[in-house]
Amino acid sequence: MSCPAPMYFRQGEYLGTYSNNALLVPSTTGEDNFGLDDYEPLYFYPLPNWVELGPFDVYLKFDVDDYQKDIFYFCHVRVDFVQATS
Repeated sequence: MSCPAPMYFRQGEYLGTYSNNALLVPSTTGEDNFGLDDYEPLYFYPLPNWVELGPFDVYLKFDVDDYQKDIFYFCHVRVDFVQATS
């Protein structure tokens, strides 16, 4: 349970069940849902609707002070654009 997985929140509410950050929600064991599966589908709403759905927040607890290597984060959340044809 030391994985620094990002934790996804919407409107101040945590969307997952996994927690490695007791400052946000009580720490858990045996959970693997950090909220992305609930957060990601909302990005397919039209952009103007995001204002009604937010705010959106992501928190990451990384408390290794002497880490000297690169950190890479990949997230497949994206916005697709479709061009209409006449």
